[in-house]
Amino acid sequence: MEKLTKNDDGELILVNIVEGMVIQIVDELIETMDMCNCKRCRLNACAIALNNLPSHYVTTEKGALLGELEDIEINYRTNLTVEVTKALLFVKEHPLH
Repeated sequence: MEKLTKNDDGELILVNIVEGMVIQIVDELIETMDMCNCKRCRLNACAIALNNLPSHYVTTEKGALLGELEDIEINYRTNLTVEVTKALLFVKEHPLH
């Protein structure tokens, strides 16, 4: 997530924090499933999950995103995990390679 906050000129940046959380959860859960964990399958699962979740955009400066992420993650973790699990199962059954 820190790479999302890096901005050399100090300007505010716009970030969908749900995207970062989905990527993290996909990386965690894919290791526990008996499925391909290539980049294509990971990104396909992320795309499917993100298309089924509401976005949550914030403006932030370098270093400020982590605090906001913690607050949002507590509220959304269950919903994100459900959608990511469904997406992973779909990709497992229908890999695009």
